[in-house]
Amino acid sequence: MSDNGGLAVGLLSYETLVHAVAGAMGSVTAMTVFFPLDTAKSRLQVDEKRKSKSTPVILAEIAKEEGFLSLYRGWFPVISSLCCSNFVYFYTFNSLKRLTASGPSNSRPGKDLLMGIVSGMVNVILTTPMWVVNTRLKLQGVKFRNEDLHQTHYRGIFDAFSQIIANEGVGTLWNGTLPSLILVLNPAVQFMIYEAMKRKAGRGGRKISSAKIFLIGAIAKAIATTATYPLQTVQAILRVNTAIENIIPVFYFPRIRLKFKVFLMTGNPINRQK
Repeated sequence: MSDNGGLAVGLLSYETLVHAVAGAMGSVTAMTVFFPLDTAKSRLQVDEKRKSKSTPVILAEIAKEEGFLSLYRGWFPVISSLCCSNFVYFYTFNSLKRLTASGPSNSRPGKDLLMGIVSGMVNVILTTPMWVVNTRLKLQGVKFRNEDLHQTHYRGIFDAFSQIIANEGVGTLWNGTLPSLILVLNPAVQFMIYEAMKRKAGRGGRKISSAKIFLIGAIAKAIATTATYPLQTVQAILRVNTAIENIIPVFYFPRIRLKFKVFLMTGNPINRQK
């Protein structure tokens, strides 16, 4: 009975809820401030024929061709998905942290990494449909340089869900789940580095300033993003449901590309008999 009570306290505690809400609001604020940069990133990931230039040049091109407000196209669905996604992640991570806490030296890099991976997997399974929809809404009305990319016509979040289910099947809402599951290493590595650096900075009872926490978080995020960026590109294009061949330009051999395509879409690699 006491074990069940401890589990309930870990899952439903006020502290866990505060961490989840704070994480969700922090991510929403950051994304709102830097949303044009995310728009530029999405275009470069999905539209392979848009040449990679400096960020200001890309932003200027988009604003000139499609209007200034196009830099904020899809803001609401992205923010909604991000808010839900980060709430789920932080809630799960801090619940696991409370449930597994034992003794003075209860936090270790390996343990933080494992909790980050589990939290990321829960997040992916629950929120992937929202990310599929918001990726399509964000790219709706875009003037693609790649003619193979097709335009969509959704009237909003709920209409997008309805059309995708009706025309492509429920399973389409989980397109890109495999690379997303692999990408749980991104926040997992981020939080492992963040927690390790924070413990080191606070060693000996030293108080950590807000500026130092901000810097630690930025360094951890930069390392994790750099390590997993190629998979983020794969993930973005699978959500748009374009041809997988267009996103693996480094794979020049047809057999390798075919096997990689099947593996990404189904999770089952194929072997051809000669």
